[in-house]
Amino acid sequence: MENYPLIFGIRDPILGAGFVAGVEINGRALMREEDGGFWIDGVNPGAISVGGKSPDEAWLKFREDYRMILFDFAARADSFDDFKKEVERFFWEETPGEVESWLRAVERMKEDPHRGTGWLPRQEQYPEPDVKVLCFSPEQVKPERNAEDTIPVATAA
Repeated sequence: MENYPLIFGIRDPILGAGFVAGVEINGRALMREEDGGFWIDGVNPGAISVGGKSPDEAWLKFREDYRMILFDFAARADSFDDFKKEVERFFWEETPGEVESWLRAVERMKEDPHRGTGWLPRQEQYPEPDVKVLCFSPEQVKPERNAEDTIPVATAA
């Protein structure tokens, strides 16, 4: 079973009880091809594991599950601070061994420059995982803050 180290960026506006939050992450995940489908296991954020018939379908399910988790955190939070703490806890909570598996997959990508070529875009450098949870005042809520996700790519830095 081959693991492919993915990196991605996600930006979401989230509405909570009396607050509008912006959640921005640079994340990591492992994708594997197995049993005729593709699986993505979150590294940062952890605790998400989804599958699909294609890499795109697996990514869309990963993205949807992640967004639903944020919505759930917002629904349960009594304040922005409660929401922020829960998002940060979730992002940094790691499944034991997943970071090491991700780093081993990066090393394998370095060793074989053609691995994943054709169906999985590659990027040589990657940002460190990061999460930012911002609280926006009404004056800060502007269309210019909208941002597209960066598609998941394999990394071999």
